[in-house]
Amino acid sequence: MSDDRPQAFASRAVAAKVEDSRVSRGLPEGSRLPLAAQPPQAKTREAGGSSLDKAVFFLHLGRAREHLQAGRLEEAREELELARPGRPEDEDLLNLISIVEFRRGDFAGAARATRALLEKKPDSAILHANLGLIQFRAGVFGDAERELACALELEPDHARSHLLLGLLHRMRGELRPALEHLRRAGAKKASAEVEEALRSPTAKVPLTAVPPPPPAEPPSPEPAAHELASASARDAEDRPLFAIKADGTLEVASRGLVYVRKGSVVWYSGRMRFAEEPAFAGTRLERLLRAEGRGDLLLCDPNRRAVVRDVAGQALSLEGSRVLALSAGLKFRLEPVHGFRTHRRVDVLRVHGRGAAVVSLSGALEAHDVSADFPLSVSSRDLVAWTGELLPSVVEDRFVDEIMLADPDNAPKLRFQGEGVVLTEGPSASRS
Repeated sequence: MSDDRPQAFASRAVAAKVEDSRVSRGLPEGSRLPLAAQPPQAKTREAGGSSLDKAVFFLHLGRAREHLQAGRLEEAREELELARPGRPEDEDLLNLISIVEFRRGDFAGAARATRALLEKKPDSAILHANLGLIQFRAGVFGDAERELACALELEPDHARSHLLLGLLHRMRGELRPALEHLRRAGAKKASAEVEEALRSPTAKVPLTAVPPPPPAEPPSPEPAAHELASASARDAEDRPLFAIKADGTLEVASRGLVYVRKGSVVWYSGRMRFAEEPAFAGTRLERLLRAEGRGDLLLCDPNRRAVVRDVAGQALSLEGSRVLALSAGLKFRLEPVHGFRTHRRVDVLRVHGRGAAVVSLSGALEAHDVSADFPLSVSSRDLVAWTGELLPSVVEDRFVDEIMLADPDNAPKLRFQGEGVVLTEGPSASRS
């Protein structure tokens, strides 16, 4: 008969070691590492370390992967920081750090981890392309171009590097090199758009602003909530998930799961359960709740009206405080826009897939066409959403704050470059 005591002892030893690593850094179990916190420098250990140290390292690494796959980026970052002192140069660790920091929007941290990997593998086209992508998203276009060019020197047919260089050239208005790279990337739609621009460089399709809705007729009396409850189970499948009423409120016919803003529910019927979404913690989206169950809800954002946007398979970026509701079928990730000098950020939710997003606003929805020759600068307070291949960045220029309309909240000003459409709310309504 086998003896399980040595194995049990080893498991307890690993658990104790993990807890020691938390306590030594002043972190209670399950707590989150503050964004600005930095781990203390670990003492250099002998190559390989003890078997117990390895077990602790891989335990934290495994937990980080699980959190990353579930979209819990802050928890993933905490586990990586706990793993780092044991094997700070481990390639798997650095790779995960790069991914987590990139998704958090900390492009400087992602770049540091990728450069550390490049020191070990300077001839890796994939790593050069990754660093180029990070710099591209950070708006450091010169460095991005150099890294992507390095990737193509090492692997001339690297599709993603061709795609990013094509987008970079198109953003600058350099259409012929853009077309060459986009073709080699296999980006048929983008190539066709550049070809059209080369044939007719002055052609532009004007976009008209969306006016506010006309005054609505007095609504008819609504049935009570308990009357709707009995009908809900019968006809939820026959009704759209989201329906805008004449008074601007939002009716939701839930079939199982939908995301709704906390504090906006006027009434709900059916057996609904509400829970916080961990992925939104610490952002302006943390008020967005998971509503699980079949039933009806009525949502209202006082003095604002709901507007539904069908994603229809295209990516849509939403300013976080505007989101009123989301379809469960959408895939989403947080892509905050950081101001690295001022340490300010704008929380943005990027959604794609099939479904709809609902935002709330009080005035006219204005559409702004953005191109390489016509970038857009706008206050984040007016921002609603954007689509297309756009690169937003925080304008860190005090003079811009002075020349733009006064804002008592001092919301960050954003600059959009690239090709796409930005949706904003008219200033007279949003600043009233």
